[in-house]
Amino acid sequence: MTPRDLAVSQASRPDRAALSPRIGDTRRQAVGRSPRRFGLSTLTWYAIGVVLVTRLALLLIAMVTVRAIPRIGPWPEQLYDRFLVNYPLFDGWARWDVSHYVAIARLGYGDPTSPSHDGGVGFFPLYPMLMRGAVAVVGVEPDGPALAFAALAISSVCFLVAVPLFAGLVADQLGERVARTATLLLCVSPFSFFFTAAYSESLFLLLVVVSLRAGLSGRWRLAALVAGLATGSRLVGLAIAPALVFLAWRRGEPLRELVWTAALSVWGVVGYFGYLWVTTGNPLAYFSAQANWGDWGDYVWYYLEFLVTDPVGYVTGDERRLVILLNAALGLGAIVVLPLVWRWLDEATALLTTLLVVVQFANTWVSLGRYLLPAIGVTIVVAALLEGARPRDQAEVLGASARLPRSSTALRDLTLVISVALLGLLTVLFAAGFWVV
Repeated sequence: MTPRDLAVSQASRPDRAALSPRIGDTRRQAVGRSPRRFGLSTLTWYAIGVVLVTRLALLLIAMVTVRAIPRIGPWPEQLYDRFLVNYPLFDGWARWDVSHYVAIARLGYGDPTSPSHDGGVGFFPLYPMLMRGAVAVVGVEPDGPALAFAALAISSVCFLVAVPLFAGLVADQLGERVARTATLLLCVSPFSFFFTAAYSESLFLLLVVVSLRAGLSGRWRLAALVAGLATGSRLVGLAIAPALVFLAWRRGEPLRELVWTAALSVWGVVGYFGYLWVTTGNPLAYFSAQANWGDWGDYVWYYLEFLVTDPVGYVTGDERRLVILLNAALGLGAIVVLPLVWRWLDEATALLTTLLVVVQFANTWVSLGRYLLPAIGVTIVVAALLEGARPRDQAEVLGASARLPRSSTALRDLTLVISVALLGLLTVLFAAGFWVV
């Protein structure tokens, strides 16, 4: 930071939420300065409260759904997923992919009796390993219901921890007002019900946030080790490695630190592919298993061609196409926001968000809604826009006294209402067994 930059930042201290400084330039430490109760900041308690209230509401919605609406399906591609049918409060959350995770946690990889394609190698190991470990700690039989409960518990705990950490990350860069709105958006985004379901979304989000916060504080080895864990939960965890290396390079870290960061950030996927090489003779067996569900032509081209040739068919035909349409709309919206992500946020968050959005949008429109959830830079910038914040360079040109007006509260509230409505609808469909994955 130049002396002039520092002077502008200090002179405009009362309006920092509008100026949106980068975390690498002026560490706001907003969370640390906020009032604390029982050792936690008020922002942390706010984030915990939002998680508890939204998750309780979703649990009740799902419980009513499984009691009032006949189960949809099963679909031809759907495995048995009625592990918790005797527990209506939780039954709606053990759907679809939980069958694969349960099979891996119970039988391991490559078992010929596994219902999962190719013995489950199409799914990364960290989440099912945690499921099996949780059941072992409790000391119960690792059957389907116990493993499904373990999956739900892991997802819930990870989300409860991840959201306050996410709020703190946002507050450090854009202030607590934006952090509160970003927390709300994260918890009520249309596909955020996956954070409660027996899926690895919450685990991956937690690892992303912890890795970013460690990197932003200069703890490169810790950031890289956590990033390595993320690559053990899903392939796109590889996007964290270049994000950390880029941030370290921009901060002038020596080449040795860059190499260590890059190497440690991928240990999870390297370990998994090495395991596949030893056990199957094919280190890329994961991709062969994934091919069972289709390729780019099935995931993108089919829906793009259909959208061009018969757009009305998205509304009048197979209802599942509406989910794809929502996925594509969210993906396009995220791409539009990316330039602001680079202007407002730190380099690591910006690059990670860009990779997650662009690579996944280009490769699949199926499940894209949930794949975009860890692209947290989009959520942060949308929250900043709704709160009327402005990029740092605009604020410096205008001066502290020329603060631009806040966006309309009505726009923020309307956005939240629409998001909540979509979240409720998708939760009902998911709990009922509809294809929204």
